[in-house]
Amino acid sequence: MGLSDIAAATIGRLASQLMRRVAGWALVAVFGLAALYQASVAAVVALEGSVGVLYAHLIIAGIYALLAIAVVALLRVTVRRPFVDDDFRKSLTMLPPEAQIATVIEALLLGYAMSRRKKKN
Repeated sequence: MGLSDIAAATIGRLASQLMRRVAGWALVAVFGLAALYQASVAAVVALEGSVGVLYAHLIIAGIYALLAIAVVALLRVTVRRPFVDDDFRKSLTMLPPEAQIATVIEALLLGYAMSRRKKKN
């Protein structure tokens, strides 16, 4: 068995695992959307008796619009946040060269130590 056969078998196995996970999450998404649709229909039917057909649909549409606005606001707040602020970055450049090298080496060693941790699955 050659190196290319081993690589092909490994890649094929990883691809099949990935495809199974993608198919599983796709089913979760489809069933979640079906549940959301059924809950929306049940909410509209429950509201129709008290506020009427038109207002029941408007209330449900308003709830979905508010949820969408909340998600967009949350994404905007979390995406725009810088990883390192400018004050901290400027303080690092004011360190002596030896301290800068020590900081880089410390970060590399910390990253290596964290990458060597065993996953608990």
